[in-house]
Amino acid sequence: MPAKLTKAEQTRRTRRAILDRARYLFATKGYAATGTEEIISELGITRGALYHQFNDKLGVFKAVVVEAYGEITAHIRTRIELLETNWEQLVVGCQAFLEVAQQEDLRRLVFIEAPAVLAADTLVEIDQYGFGLLQEPIQMAMDEGQLQVIDGEGFAHVVNGALNELAAWVAQSESPQRLKTAQQLVEALLIRHRS
Repeated sequence: MPAKLTKAEQTRRTRRAILDRARYLFATKGYAATGTEEIISELGITRGALYHQFNDKLGVFKAVVVEAYGEITAHIRTRIELLETNWEQLVVGCQAFLEVAQQEDLRRLVFIEAPAVLAADTLVEIDQYGFGLLQEPIQMAMDEGQLQVIDGEGFAHVVNGALNELAAWVAQSESPQRLKTAQQLVEALLIRHRS
């Protein structure tokens, strides 16, 4: 006879099931075309359970996007962890971010739906850790005399804005050439400011 789940474990499993189902629907159908009933219908849970966990559909969407941004950060960390120099980590980290824009499970969710649904300040809040991954090597490159810019934080915002625009552009196409072009453009932007 299976052991009875604790209330906390039941809550965790319900939350996970909602997030997994919602992510699939948001990534394949989009936010506007996905209703709360569709999220819960195959899960055998009530709308009240969804609202208890997330307050509303927007709350579910935000939680899904937060997890997706965590995956992006993990992807970047994996790509840069074995690189020896800060400069390599900066360039490859930026290029790795752009790779995500062609990953089918994240492309629509992060680069098309999230900017259309969530307020800009919400996206900035969600991306604070990722922005830190960009700002830190930029500041280190400045400190090491490898990067000549007026202000490290300001330049990190410039690069971040360029990355977000390029990622949206890459996400609109499955062309490997578009991704390669975007990666070359961001590398050229960094090199232009290299000391």
